[in-house]
Amino acid sequence: MRPRPKLQTATIPTAHTPRVTGATKNVATTAQPERTTGRLGFNIEIGNFGKSVGIKHVLAMTEQLLTLQEAGLPLDRALHITLGSIQHVYFRRVMQNVLIEVQKGQTLADAFSRTPQVFPRLYVNMIRAGEEGGILPIVMKRLVEFYTRSLEFRSFLISSSIYPALLFVFGVCALLGLTVFVLPKFGQIFADMNQTLPTPAAVLIGGGDFLREYGIYILGIMALLVLGFIKLLENATWRERWQNLLFRLPLLGSLLLKIKLATVCRTWGTLLASGVPILTGMRIVRELSDNIPLVKALDRLVTAVQEGRGVSAPVLADPFFPRLLGQLATVGEESGSLDKMLIKVADQYEKEIEKATRNLVALFEPAMILVMGGLIGMVVVSMLVAIFSMNDMPL
Repeated sequence: MRPRPKLQTATIPTAHTPRVTGATKNVATTAQPERTTGRLGFNIEIGNFGKSVGIKHVLAMTEQLLTLQEAGLPLDRALHITLGSIQHVYFRRVMQNVLIEVQKGQTLADAFSRTPQVFPRLYVNMIRAGEEGGILPIVMKRLVEFYTRSLEFRSFLISSSIYPALLFVFGVCALLGLTVFVLPKFGQIFADMNQTLPTPAAVLIGGGDFLREYGIYILGIMALLVLGFIKLLENATWRERWQNLLFRLPLLGSLLLKIKLATVCRTWGTLLASGVPILTGMRIVRELSDNIPLVKALDRLVTAVQEGRGVSAPVLADPFFPRLLGQLATVGEESGSLDKMLIKVADQYEKEIEKATRNLVALFEPAMILVMGGLIGMVVVSMLVAIFSMNDMPL
């Protein structure tokens, strides 16, 4: 059997392992693959078909690789064992190529960087920092914690919006069904009897007839408006105006801002805790964000840090950032634990987001039930009035 080559990245950190130094400042420049992943490191997952690999697959692989690394196995052997548990066909091929590259003497980060559509830039840079600092298992553990928490938070936001969305869709469908298909039957009965419909029923039946005759054109116009709006948002100026407008909305604006900042703080704090320098981490976070007002605010912060003004003072002076972020950044800078403070800010914002989301859902549900119930009740009452009016018809 051919002996496996000994690899530097397979070494478990010891007391003589060099720590993170200024060499990690080249993290962002040494691996600059074209970004084809989703924003902030999330890919869109579409089953196990094609070349779409979700971050859940990468997270499961990282957890297994971390366990084997902590057990003291060499990196190539750990990769080989991990490869056997991967079910996703394309991801298996990717990891086979990673194993081959590592066996040739490439670093794990370089092997990952060859497939940017699978491994986000954030992931690759943290692995690189862990390899250069000799703390790869520690960095992998932080990656697992980061992506686990991020997926849980995203899952909470999605699950919280499912019930209100279904309630709205079914309410609208019920209202349209009554108006378009049920009420016209009563209209036909009154027309056959040469009788005048009661005003409420006549209005609703007229609206149903209009929707039935011109509904396809209305849907077409709505589709064109949506497509036009999406096309308009492709322009950076209009997209920035729209995003600024969203941030100014009552209740929802502050919630959306906290969602963005929670992701930024958790990402940046995880990078700092893994040994990535402040400016490198800021640039990575800035490039992974798709919100123009946030990107401009981060650009101002990068410029301030480059000028030697620190982090907390520019954050406190910038009206875009909430005061809590600036205050905790000040504490983090003074205590030398900026990474912990940033993660703490992310935790605090996520708690506030969860609380605000539950309150909004709790407020939306009864409001939607009342509105839809009122509209459907109005239709039913109109039908009953029309039925009762038949008693007054001459025989």
